[in-house]
Amino acid sequence: MRWSRPCRAQRRVIRMPDRTERLTGLLTMCRKAGKLLLGFDAVKDAARQGQAALVLLAADVSPKTEKEIRFYAGDVPVRMLPFQMDALKVFFRKRTAVYGVCDAGFAGKLTELLPGPAENE
Repeated sequence: MRWSRPCRAQRRVIRMPDRTERLTGLLTMCRKAGKLLLGFDAVKDAARQGQAALVLLAADVSPKTEKEIRFYAGDVPVRMLPFQMDALKVFFRKRTAVYGVCDAGFAGKLTELLPGPAENE
C-alpha cells in the first residue's frame, strides 16, 4: 500500500483575520449579546446612569455630537471607530454615529483592538 500526499488543492490555508474583521466580529457579537447600545440618547442615558463601559463614535461623527457625548460620558472612555456611519449600518441596520458598550469584557477587548490612545481616560 502506498501513501500519497494531498495535492495542493486539498491543502487548507489558515488565515488570521485582520484587525478590522476582528473589530466588526466583536461588535456584532456584542450586539447579539444585547450589550451594545445604538444612538445618542440611549448612550447618553446609559453613561449618566453608569451602565456604559465604553462609548464608540463613527469616523464621520459631527463635531457637535462628539463634543456633547464627551461631556455626557464623564469618566467613561470614548474611542473613535475606523468606520463611517454607512459602513456600520450594514452590521447594525441603523445609521447612527454613537455606540455604547455596557459590558466590561467587551469594552476591554474593543479598547485593545481600536487604534490610537483613548482621549478621555
